[in-house]
Amino acid sequence: MAVNNEEGEERLVGSNSSVIRTTTISELPGKSFGITVEIPIFLTMMGLAFIGTPITNILMYRTCFHVKNYSDSECKVFLSPDRTNVTKHIEEEVQIYTTFINVVRDILESLVPAVLSFFLGVWSDTYGRKPLIVWPLLGIALSRMLIVVFSLLNNIGPWWFILTSVPFSLSGGYIVLFTGIFCYLNDITTSRNKSLRMTILEASIAVGIMVGSIITFYLIRAVGNVYVILISASLAAIAYAFAVLHLRESLTGALDSGITTVLDFLLVKEMFRECFKRRPNNGRAQILLLCFANVLPVFILYGIIGLEYMYARTKIHWALKQYTVYSAANTSISFFGSLVGVALIQRLFGISDLAFVLIAFLSFIAEYLTKAFATLGWHMYLGASISLFKGLTSPLIRSFLTKILPVEDIAKVFAFMCALEGICPLISSALYNTLYAGTIGVFPGAIYLLSAGFSGASFIMVGFVQYYIWKGSRTPTYTTLVET
Repeated sequence: MAVNNEEGEERLVGSNSSVIRTTTISELPGKSFGITVEIPIFLTMMGLAFIGTPITNILMYRTCFHVKNYSDSECKVFLSPDRTNVTKHIEEEVQIYTTFINVVRDILESLVPAVLSFFLGVWSDTYGRKPLIVWPLLGIALSRMLIVVFSLLNNIGPWWFILTSVPFSLSGGYIVLFTGIFCYLNDITTSRNKSLRMTILEASIAVGIMVGSIITFYLIRAVGNVYVILISASLAAIAYAFAVLHLRESLTGALDSGITTVLDFLLVKEMFRECFKRRPNNGRAQILLLCFANVLPVFILYGIIGLEYMYARTKIHWALKQYTVYSAANTSISFFGSLVGVALIQRLFGISDLAFVLIAFLSFIAEYLTKAFATLGWHMYLGASISLFKGLTSPLIRSFLTKILPVEDIAKVFAFMCALEGICPLISSALYNTLYAGTIGVFPGAIYLLSAGFSGASFIMVGFVQYYIWKGSRTPTYTTLVET
């Protein structure tokens, strides 16, 4: 835990530290580091887009052959990127069993990141942001290499796939990675360009997924599922190497540390103290409402991401090619909407961060309702088009928080937000997969109705924050959310 004394020094207090160093947190915003974390995150997300469909195909094949004991000729159809009616009689039972495997893996994959996320945000205030970026990238690369091995061993069943998540989970996964990235970007940007820089990060994610989605189908047809997974692992290794060699630590005076300094419960206590302390102008309520409003889209994402391809196969009767084209279009629309929204519309019309967030959540609701009742392919495209600005919710909420919080509290609030996000996979995957498995034969669109409800809850929470701002004497600034 860090405590400031009267001389402007920061004493580190905790079970693993007792040193004094000059604090530099207040000096961080405004450093110019150029394009940094965007490159490894682009490579990582492109690799993620590559690996999703091939591993789903392999899992369905292994489930069909090793678990359901169908013949190899019947099950090999699942490895093809083309959708046929040959597997229609077994598709439903194979999908249900595969979703169960994914639920177990998602829960095991999320346990350690959920715990680490409570410690590492505050820990990084002392020991730096770079470890929170480098460690997860290493874990992602190692896990994808294990997936390559799993894919090569045709004689083992689908449950062995769970073991590939061990390096990913122990290194903190995407939860810790994005905690480090958001804190890193906060360190190197000014309040004036935070919204744009956060949007560029979201755009890097979107472009990576878009590029990966567009070419996945053609790669699978050209080289097969296993080689596509190998390419994904290679991209993850390059992203890790880039981060190690190129990224500079953004926190001046960061201390060197070992892993033993992480699990200090005083760090958790410090995070909760800053997030839950009383602040003027309903500041505590504003922070908590924005954190939960930002987390719900992540909850939805973790629930739907592994099911949308299966939903498209079942409801719209799409083959992989149709789905990858749609996925690329969906990501392109979000990418375009994010850049145009922040770079042009928001600045041109002077729309506030929260007002834009409210618009985005309304579009989320419309998108999910459209997809829930989709019967034709163009309905899916319509839903994606309606939510043009959906990629803006997270960067604008985070940007707004950096503008109303004192600089020393930003990493702690981001850490709390990411800790909540770390819990999401533990619940959402089980909830969504159970709902999908129970409704696949009746109304598989139920997962989208649930998502529309969660989006409505986020809209209401942001609406309350906007009300508190209108109710206050003036828009909160640096001083209005500082405890008096």
